[in-house]
Amino acid sequence: MRVLVTGGAGFIGSHFVRTLLAGGYPDLGSGPVTVLDKLTRAGNRANLAGLAGDPRLAFVEGDVCDAALVDDLVPGHDAIVHFAAESHVDRSIQSA
Repeated sequence: MRVLVTGGAGFIGSHFVRTLLAGGYPDLGSGPVTVLDKLTRAGNRANLAGLAGDPRLAFVEGDVCDAALVDDLVPGHDAIVHFAAESHVDRSIQSA
């Protein structure tokens, strides 16, 4: 199953991606996985460093609010797991 993980470079998302690729979610398979992350304060590519070079993992730097990007990504996947979030309430209000 092809899985799109939003916020996959954050703390929780990156743990999910590692577990998924290790076969920890049998119903979802073990890849391929695309991570979509804006890499703001909470997201960091270093959280996925142990997976660098895994051919089952693709990384896309982008925002879930970018409708064109999401429209391009979604059709290539069978499931979406959504972890993307703004961790600071003031920022989420100011950007609304």
